[in-house]
Amino acid sequence: MEVQFPVSKSMFIDTHCHLEYVYERLRHTGSLKEFQARYPFPPNFEGCITTFCDPAAFSSFGTWYDVLSEESVWGTFGCHPHNAKYYNDELEAKIIQCLDHPKAIALGEVGLDYSSHCTSPPEVQKEVFTRQANWAVTLEKPLVVHCRDAETDTLEILKSCLPQDWRIHLHCYTGSSAFATSFFREFPNLFIGMTAVVTFAKATNIHELAFDVPLEKLLLETDAPYFVPSQVADRHIKFSNPGMAIFTAQRIAEIKGVALEEVLETVRKNTARVYGI
Repeated sequence: MEVQFPVSKSMFIDTHCHLEYVYERLRHTGSLKEFQARYPFPPNFEGCITTFCDPAAFSSFGTWYDVLSEESVWGTFGCHPHNAKYYNDELEAKIIQCLDHPKAIALGEVGLDYSSHCTSPPEVQKEVFTRQANWAVTLEKPLVVHCRDAETDTLEILKSCLPQDWRIHLHCYTGSSAFATSFFREFPNLFIGMTAVVTFAKATNIHELAFDVPLEKLLLETDAPYFVPSQVADRHIKFSNPGMAIFTAQRIAEIKGVALEEVLETVRKNTARVYGI
């Protein structure tokens, strides 16, 4: 399989992916280093932040422990709003235990999802989100937020739980520029994660968002194995991987009319601001 990556010497980190799902779908049982040997990756890929948000992942020494043993991989832990109906004190204790790992650099992804795909009741979601946002403050961890069709309630809970200077990664945001501005106004250290959805020809709302949001407020993410970039979709690639975040950077550069190097260098600084890596 050959993939033509945009050429750049500037390093980048995929700030949000699900390595365990990538490995499952591609039947990979080794390390990320071995995965990179099997599949095309750009030479300027520096590493990734993998998210564990399924209750099944939080055993004391599960897959996550092996994944985080690699130098170029960091992790986040939290209960996804789709799983909010399963949240209880025992699960909370497991998440807190996982977050004690030295490479667990944030709490998430957590939040609200009012789309028809989510079966956890909104009131349950709000309670679980609030509990976890409070824990982020207690544990002094940045917060990774999932917000789907729930901008008003998401912002209200963040305001009620977090100090104004808290570091927040608003993951895979697909809302309006107006709401993005509202988030920025309340939380100056909030950044928006941009996925390969921005490469899709019909995603005009995301193109507008990428144009409107300052580069200094963006993060690169793949949400792998989801969202295969349009630049490689015709190569029969079914799943994305962390190396493909560079295609998102390429499209952002095109939309903003700036060089790819500028995008990569700026979002790398943003990544350091949010996650300290």
